[in-house]
Amino acid sequence: MDNAKIFDALERKIEKLLGRLQSLAQENERLKADLASARKAEKDSADSRGAVERLEKDQQAVRERLEKLIQSLEAAEGK
Repeated sequence: MDNAKIFDALERKIEKLLGRLQSLAQENERLKADLASARKAEKDSADSRGAVERLEKDQQAVRERLEKLIQSLEAAEGK
């Protein structure tokens, strides 16, 4: 095999490797963006869960106050 063929073969392999490297770099950037998006969604979900929990506590407090008011009204009517 002469030197020209060896260099041609090496050049093709290097070009193929560079193409693969570029492809992997693009995929890496896409995956970074996906990860950032997933982390944001997770944070938003946690924030939403916290809001729902606060609303449920508020709802329970209102329910308890209404029950006390109803009991007071019923007691007043009975007198």
